[in-house]
Amino acid sequence: MKKYLLPGILTILIAVGFLIRYEIVAPARAAARNLEAINGIRVGETTEAELLGRPPFQKMDRRCFQAECVYHMETDNKFLNRLHLAPITYMSTIVSVRNGMVTGVLVFAIKRGLPPISLKQVSTLPSECSSSPCVKRLMPPNKVLAGMSVLFKSDSDLRNQMPESMNPECFSRLHGCSTYAELSPLTKSLNLDAVAALK
Repeated sequence: MKKYLLPGILTILIAVGFLIRYEIVAPARAAARNLEAINGIRVGETTEAELLGRPPFQKMDRRCFQAECVYHMETDNKFLNRLHLAPITYMSTIVSVRNGMVTGVLVFAIKRGLPPISLKQVSTLPSECSSSPCVKRLMPPNKVLAGMSVLFKSDSDLRNQMPESMNPECFSRLHGCSTYAELSPLTKSLNLDAVAALK
């Protein structure tokens, strides 16, 4: 009986090790897939039929209200966070459709310790934006930075760089990513950490 005990324990330990590794790396893989799924979409030009031609959109969460539909994917590092090995990091990708045409593409990320960041492809930039991309600091009346928003039009090269817009490794890394430059490498040239520090 004893000769089977040690191999049995070793088998269980190996299985547990594989399970833990899977739980750690799964969010990074999901984040990479979600970003790849929305790459190259053009607001005002890509149709819903074209979206559904992409395999991820065929099984994606889809919610509609009258003519408006939203395709939504999300991921987070819940496992590492529960073990207190990394602050919670969450990412959501949303594609909005109206009357069969894409009207918006959004990547939204939250990491404890950083104000939330969003990258949004829009058909028209707000009047206060003089260039694409346009960085907006979200400041409520209490003057505490509530978030950062990067807006860009469909003719921007950013729409073809969605896999680089967020760093998937941040979702599987011990202690996570501590700066905007780490979390969103695509925005390094925008120097969001410096913008976030402005009073």
